[in-house]
Amino acid sequence: MEDKITSWFNHLYRKSYALYVIANIFAGLFLFGSLVAIIVVTIFSYLEEKKSALSIFGEIFVNTIASIVGVLLAYFLYRFLFLVGHHNEDKNKVSYSNADMWKQYGTEYRHQFTLHDNHNFTVYFEKLLKKGEFTSLKIMDDPNDYFSLDPFIKNHFFDLNDAHVMSETTNSVTVRLKEVIPADANGVATIKTMRSTYLSHLLTNRALDYELKTGVTIRSLFENTNHLVPLQRSRFSNHLGVNALVFLQNGVLLLPERGKHATVAKEKVTASIATRIKMENKNIFKNTYVDELTDNYITEGCIKDSIAGSIKVDAQWLQEKSEQKDFMKIDFLGLSRDIYEGGKPTLFYAVYLNLPAKEYLIERSRHLEKQKKDRKIRKRKNRDGYIYKEPESIDEVKTIHLVKWDSITMCQYFTTEEETKQNKEDNENYYQKELDKGLLSFSRYIVPEKDEDIPDSIDKMKTSTRQKAFEQNLIANFWFYKNCQ
Repeated sequence: MEDKITSWFNHLYRKSYALYVIANIFAGLFLFGSLVAIIVVTIFSYLEEKKSALSIFGEIFVNTIASIVGVLLAYFLYRFLFLVGHHNEDKNKVSYSNADMWKQYGTEYRHQFTLHDNHNFTVYFEKLLKKGEFTSLKIMDDPNDYFSLDPFIKNHFFDLNDAHVMSETTNSVTVRLKEVIPADANGVATIKTMRSTYLSHLLTNRALDYELKTGVTIRSLFENTNHLVPLQRSRFSNHLGVNALVFLQNGVLLLPERGKHATVAKEKVTASIATRIKMENKNIFKNTYVDELTDNYITEGCIKDSIAGSIKVDAQWLQEKSEQKDFMKIDFLGLSRDIYEGGKPTLFYAVYLNLPAKEYLIERSRHLEKQKKDRKIRKRKNRDGYIYKEPESIDEVKTIHLVKWDSITMCQYFTTEEETKQNKEDNENYYQKELDKGLLSFSRYIVPEKDEDIPDSIDKMKTSTRQKAFEQNLIANFWFYKNCQ
């Protein structure tokens, strides 16, 4: 019943903006028509002395108020549908449910593990490469080979694009993984890459379960078996994502929590770095991007370039810190295909910064204050006649949690003791529900209240425990980290 109600609201929301516009048009026509009719009636009534001026004025007032109320009701209906649509957008366009993955793929791509206690983590992915199974990685990149969308997807461009109506989106050139060759006798593993675009990603991997018509989705058309379609035959963008866990001193992990307009994982915690490999023209973006992909570019041009923005510190400050010996260590953990998003590949890393949590907090606070001042200056210039446009930003981070790594557990919640017992006896059902009905539980780094070096702008945390929803790729990153130490 819940699914039918949700589906009805989602369907209604798709039409809500049109309904909102139509309601306003009708309200406007009603108001205009009422005024015209009242004026005409007023003239005839006055001539025939059937109505007083006071009663005519009352009619005008009542009809005007009725029209305004109609407009407000239409607006509030639109806002209500907007909130419902926002809440359900992620799961409407991609199913991140382990129960759904279990129904289609069984246990083939399922990985179960524990971190620090007996609470089991469950995540679906296809392992392609893992640290320890090869000695070096060779990249064969063809920057002139571009991915082309399937004709069916092209013909449904506007429908699939509507799946992201609640998200801030952009477009850029990305790197598509087209083949992985396991390690040879010399221990050299090879990946072959080409080009795609972020827009193609939004129309394929990230709109996989968006219903074009009842029961018709991209997954049901192109990924309809219990085995993932091989990279060489996949119809999806499959661009290379990069996920990294960033650790400070003493095992403090940085876990960002995304904002409500992210393209995925809205208001959920993700890996410290969760981005894509951007490949733009170096003639346009000098000293930033390159035309050909190399393993060095992934670490230097992608991970190192993303750290400052991901953990909210000044890039110049981080660069100066990086010049210190043993300040930063980047460890490649592996490569997998995300089953939830139809086989989108992700490179997993662990990054270690020789930086105390206190020093990080001070620098982050200083950087955020500087950003706030810069925004005020830019707005002032804009009022004085300068043209200014805020840079496009996707998957914006709302806050960053400083997490004690050894405190991370999966917080399950079953309604009754009987349900808990029943699910533990039924092993398959137990692991289906564990991730779908769970939250990430962790202890946070506590800011000392008496430490005067810590700026007042930093929240003096009253509690050390948090429970948050999370992105599945974060759990995959945990798996690689645990199994590659």
